[in-house]
Amino acid sequence: MTVSKFILDVQVKLNRLDTSSYEDVRPEEIVFFANDSMKSLTLTFDMGVYSQLLDKLAIKTYLGSLDAIEPEFSITGNKFPLNAKVFKFKDMEAYVTVGSESGWMDTRFLNNSLNSTRESNIFQRSFPDSPIYRVIDNKVKFEVNGFNVTKARYEYLKYPEEIVEGGTLTFPFISELEDKTVTLILENLEGRRLGSQPQVART
Repeated sequence: MTVSKFILDVQVKLNRLDTSSYEDVRPEEIVFFANDSMKSLTLTFDMGVYSQLLDKLAIKTYLGSLDAIEPEFSITGNKFPLNAKVFKFKDMEAYVTVGSESGWMDTRFLNNSLNSTRESNIFQRSFPDSPIYRVIDNKVKFEVNGFNVTKARYEYLKYPEEIVEGGTLTFPFISELEDKTVTLILENLEGRRLGSQPQVART
């Protein structure tokens, strides 16, 4: 399917809801929300959540095309630059050194939310046998205390191919992509309308 046909299909679905309200949605807006929809659907599929109407093998093949491995590499200061291709880390191992002992260990991801109880919570502390990493300032940083991380290796999901006007779509979930795009557009338009109303009208 061409992206032009995809845009037309999305416009048709929007117009079925309310022609007068959605006729001014521009093609570039549809492409913008389609890219957000692709990212959202990709993450959902990667978690194994998708309609029974979709071909399971086709979805796995699609995800396989985005799967990549970064082989072992050395790091300094317990951190390394984030690869711009990384959409989602699927698995990461760290080479930990504690005194005279060293070895590859599984890691845990910790979000950047502030948490005053992190140090006292054993489930959120970083240990040599399961070091924690966070993504800060486009760097992957391991939290260390009494140990060092000198090497890393990981498997990741690459960003989905960008949808552009004039391109083509060969995904096995075009209908789902259209529906998700329509949903995001509706949420955005309704949010803008609500934001433009006087405060008294929203109570």
